[in-house]
Amino acid sequence: MKTDGRMSYKDFIFPVNPYVIHVSHQKNITEHKIPFEQNIISDTGENARLITGEGEFFGTDCINDFNRLKSVFHSGGGGMLYIPSQKPLYAFFDKLELIAQDTENVIKYTFRFIESFDKKGKSVLQMCISDGVKCLWDYSYEYGIDIETLVKANPDILRPDIPINHGKAVKLC
Repeated sequence: MKTDGRMSYKDFIFPVNPYVIHVSHQKNITEHKIPFEQNIISDTGENARLITGEGEFFGTDCINDFNRLKSVFHSGGGGMLYIPSQKPLYAFFDKLELIAQDTENVIKYTFRFIESFDKKGKSVLQMCISDGVKCLWDYSYEYGIDIETLVKANPDILRPDIPINHGKAVKLC
């Protein structure tokens, strides 16, 4: 899906990027207290990222924009989340809140997405959008997927060593 730098989730492209987007990274740090010794601190990995923010829909069609986003929220399940200047990630739409509805055709809202991890602790990414520079071999290396799996998942890509057209969806599993 080509989003031209706009945030998107599943098939919803935000008409205007939210004015606040927080991407929260947190690690699991555990402190082990040992009697008469120094405490031991251990890092047991990262938590799923939380993506929160707030934005506005404006114009005479703003209520329809909010209702389309609300429909995506209620559809359930996970989907691809594209955030400007971040790698796409697989996430669940966890929270949507209408903050204010002005009479001047402005609707303010907040949102929260939670990244989904597979059992190995990697983000569950099912596809990505080609940047026009990388080939299947590059995606194989970047995502740690063997080339045979990528070739099988993308039968329409005839040569794994040729850059894939910009904007084309590349299946990763």
